[in-house]
Amino acid sequence: MNTVGFPSDAPGRLVPTGISTWSAQTWQVLTVAVIMVSVTTWGISRKRGCERPGCEGRGSSALELLLQVMILAPTMLLCCWGSSCPEPLRAVGTDRPTVAVPGDSVELRCRAVTYTQAGSLGLEWRNLRTRDVILACGEDGGECRAYREGAWLVDGQREAGDLSLRLDRVRVTDAGRYRCTIFTGTHSSAALMDLSVVALGTKPVISVECLSNSTLLYSCGSSGWFPEPALVWKSSDGTSLLPRSNVSRTRGAGGLYGLEIQYWAQHHVPDSVICIVRNTVTNGKMVSAARTSDLLCRAQVRVGQTDCTKPESAWESEPGGQRVSGN
Repeated sequence: MNTVGFPSDAPGRLVPTGISTWSAQTWQVLTVAVIMVSVTTWGISRKRGCERPGCEGRGSSALELLLQVMILAPTMLLCCWGSSCPEPLRAVGTDRPTVAVPGDSVELRCRAVTYTQAGSLGLEWRNLRTRDVILACGEDGGECRAYREGAWLVDGQREAGDLSLRLDRVRVTDAGRYRCTIFTGTHSSAALMDLSVVALGTKPVISVECLSNSTLLYSCGSSGWFPEPALVWKSSDGTSLLPRSNVSRTRGAGGLYGLEIQYWAQHHVPDSVICIVRNTVTNGKMVSAARTSDLLCRAQVRVGQTDCTKPESAWESEPGGQRVSGN
């Protein structure tokens, strides 16, 4: 990939300068010319070979076969070479997903190659996930029309073949696969690329609430994630608390995800708990850990007339507290 994010030409292919821009018609004319020259040369060679005395037109079969191979091999090579050359119109995009944060601006890269009049091309940008047309441009340098607010064609680059799309104020609904289609009256080409929208949410907040002498309620909450995050909820010894927990997932304003997890500890109280929320696209994560003793030492929690007690610890009585949080 080069410095602007476009894939480079495949290495190891030797194409003389200028040949890659030849049209299909040029290759057809060249192939016909080579065949005609080869047949003419073959006929002249046979005629000269039969001018000696006693020649009646009977040549060696092996020699004739060798001559035919020598004549047809270059022709076939040129035909194959011509057919493998780039099409007269081709769209090229990025080969890696583009990552954006909600509210930011992003550019989806697309360009036209092997075409000398890129400014006269028609263009359509479409989100294949939603099937919505984002931006369309008419042929012969026609004006572009945006169907999404904040969608633009990169300024001043259309004539140079750069047909990249700019999206302002990115939303989570913009995520998906995009198709850049360029076309003329007789040809068209398309390139596909992915846009990933990611949001790293808030640091998890861990809290504990005393429900009875033998029951503690541990909670962990976080919000502002996209896409839906992965969750790790465990005790200090590495035991997962998820199988015995209640997980609530919500989707709020702007399509961002939030979650809250609750674990009821009875009889066995973990020394500490760890809550990890991870973005599944970037692997960015937020981590919080809290010790039970630190959470409960801050206040005495009363349930009715019964005092909650903390194992192996003594702490001052502060009536009236109902929920204690730690980060």
